Amino acid sequence: MKGVRDIFVRYEPNMEDYRLESASFIEGLPGIGLVAKIAVAYLLSKVKHSKICRIHSLHFPNLVYVSDNKLLSTFTDVYAVEEPAPVLVMYGNAQPSSSYGQYVFCNTVMDLAIRHGATRVFTVGGLGGKDKITLRREIYCSSSKRDYLEKYVKIVDGQVYSGQIVGAVGLLSTIAGMKSVENMGMLVEISDSVPDYYAAKRAAEALSVLTGLNVPIGDVEDLIKTSARYGIMLESS
Repeated sequence: MKGVRDIFVRYEPNMEDYRLESASFIEGLPGIGLVAKIAVAYLLSKVKHSKICRIHSLHFPNLVYVSDNKLLSTFTDVYAVEEPAPVLVMYGNAQPSSSYGQYVFCNTVMDLAIRHGATRVFTVGGLGGKDKITLRREIYCSSSKRDYLEKYVKIVDGQVYSGQIVGAVGLLSTIAGMKSVENMGMLVEISDSVPDYYAAKRAAEALSVLTGLNVPIGDVEDLIKTSARYGIMLESS
């Protein structure tokens, strides 16, 4: 286990020097509506992948989960997908609960992503408080540079966002920009229901096309069953 300040990265055997060329990096952490977590679990279920490492942080919430009589700690995993496109995928059950922790965590994650080949970063989360919600769910996009935004917003048929972004969705994109990595953060409008599977479906569609995975996304019922089942597998591994 390697210590980086108050973050610990535990690599899988022979994966510390692993590298993908010109890879996309996508984030799937729990947040409003659990949009990213569900979307990324679904995408991982559809492609062959290998775990690179597991990240623990002293800034994750001080709790554990119990599943099938087994204690599960808070974590974030990074996976590598080689085909049909090079993608680094971050999936976890927690993100830091303090501002300081978020900055340390996101900076460490971006350094790790770049080390393993990331040249593009796409993050996604939920956007609440909308009066009128479409069934398809609108996507609101932002980036550290106008050029990046104009390049990617058309691909997902999104709208330009103006406002605040809390948590890893905005911070990962911002730090990526500071490190000269292309980036776009997306907020998908959500309803009052949690999780919002319609928003997660829209997020999965956007991430699939942005990364070049081009995974066919099933209906909402398929998303619910597949992401739930595969999420349990990922968190128990």
